[in-house]
Amino acid sequence: MKKSFNQKIKHLLSVLILLPLPIVSQPLAAKPTSHTLDHIKASSTLNIGYRQLKPFSFREADGTVTGYTISLCNIIADDLRLSLGMKKLAIHYIPVTFTDRVSALNSSKIDLDCSVNTIAPERKKSVAFSSDYYVANMRIISLRYNNIHFLNDLQGRTISTPRGSKDLLELNRINREKKLSISFVTSDTTEEAFEMMAKKRTAALLLDDILAYQFINQSEHPEDFTVSHEVVGEKMKYGLMMRKDDPLFVAFVDKTLEQILRSPRHAQIANKWLVQKVMMKSPQNN
Repeated sequence: MKKSFNQKIKHLLSVLILLPLPIVSQPLAAKPTSHTLDHIKASSTLNIGYRQLKPFSFREADGTVTGYTISLCNIIADDLRLSLGMKKLAIHYIPVTFTDRVSALNSSKIDLDCSVNTIAPERKKSVAFSSDYYVANMRIISLRYNNIHFLNDLQGRTISTPRGSKDLLELNRINREKKLSISFVTSDTTEEAFEMMAKKRTAALLLDDILAYQFINQSEHPEDFTVSHEVVGEKMKYGLMMRKDDPLFVAFVDKTLEQILRSPRHAQIANKWLVQKVMMKSPQNN
């Protein structure tokens, strides 16, 4: 009896040894992949989104796309090329608007949005952000004759703001909390919102200060405008925008961006694009 039992055990062990390995072992974890990195390597192309927002991203008269954020993204692109072992990487700059930038990312029209994107909790439901690379303040921009300097001066007034911007979300919150009865007129671009205010269609524009200074300084009469000392709402942290479902690509961009911001090269880029860009020209300089 004992001999018969031992023979059965030996037979069972011999069968298990002959079974394919996956049946007697746990499957190996799948290696993480990045759809964006795979696409970039396969196509030898990086599609970058931008908008006309000096000094961060804009197209020059000769067609060159440039600016502070574009400079950062160009370095990221070069690091991508080296890391993926590619000899060449073509960069396609694709114009996007406030309203279509998220759909442009999620439909793979662009791989990285390098225009001005404020990091906002509600947006993180649809997209991913890099760590912040610039912090701006939102202020009230108006024509001097309107005598608008503080939020309370906007009581019952009409203001313009770009559709889909973080500014509009912040303004709606402030309007409700302070019961200012402000009316909003939205536009597709920041430039259009500024023009509405400049042409007296609205009383004011609430906008990140560094963006406002660019429009004012390029106008025929910068002295006609005022920028409030009062800061409205929370600070605006800018980040690069990517698809939400690609953590490996986000991690790569974050690591490279961190290296750029700590490097001596960044001081040169910031000096070129940001120094003297954070204030309005005085009337005597016009």
